[in-house]
Amino acid sequence: MRAALLRLGEWLGALAWLLRLRRAVALDGLRRAFPDLTDAQRRKIGRASYLQLGRSLAEILLPLRDEDLASVQNEGWEILERELARGRGLVAAVAHFGNFELLARVSVRRGLKLSVIVRRLRDPFGRWLLADRTRMGIGQLFERGSTREALAVLRRGETLAIAVDQNMRPARGIFVDFFGEKACTTPAAAVFALRSGAPLVGAFSIRQADGTHLIRIRGPFSTALSGHAAVADLTQQVTRMVEEEIRQHPDHWFWVHRRWKTRPSAAATGPPEQSVRGSAR
Repeated sequence: MRAALLRLGEWLGALAWLLRLRRAVALDGLRRAFPDLTDAQRRKIGRASYLQLGRSLAEILLPLRDEDLASVQNEGWEILERELARGRGLVAAVAHFGNFELLARVSVRRGLKLSVIVRRLRDPFGRWLLADRTRMGIGQLFERGSTREALAVLRRGETLAIAVDQNMRPARGIFVDFFGEKACTTPAAAVFALRSGAPLVGAFSIRQADGTHLIRIRGPFSTALSGHAAVADLTQQVTRMVEEEIRQHPDHWFWVHRRWKTRPSAAATGPPEQSVRGSAR
């Protein structure tokens, strides 16, 4: 039954590609990121990303069994443990990459006290997803007005996860380089790390050839700058980290998102006044 559901997820992903659901958006992103590839190569990556997303959606409908947890490999998990042991909390920059929901589930099952800044989701699947995260023990802070709660998470020595790979409106983001093009990016991960003194790391879930997963922790990231320059520097560092992971596993990223939608001509010159917002679906 489990294997059949995972195959169904991949089949639904393939069907979504065939029906051209946001295919133009995905291909536009792939053209921006990989201009040297042929159209056929980009279409191959695009289709593979739909299959990967379909399988990931099927996986989160299934319970996380002990044997599934045991099969998850680690790379850099000791970084996370070492930084948390300092007692200052931890800011984790994450992306819509691989099975990012599994990343949160596995972390909590391993004893991590985790809260994620999220958007309010009102569609049926979104409501189910929020409820399922709560059931799993994942704390959720809705993006608007969450600053005090987020800082409290870090003061308690816990982990705060923030998605750093989504397009932002000019009032809420700053522009950094992403695949050689300016992309409006949340500075929230940088701001919370700088305000709290918590270390800033990156975390990714990478699907292996045998269907198991690898959790990769990167960092910690630091800067010798101060003020707005420090925010911009750290935001660029974590964005470069996301780009590096995508280059290694281009089928893992959420290409159906319009990452470069906000253009620099519409942006303010510096970081937004309330530059601590960021969200994950």
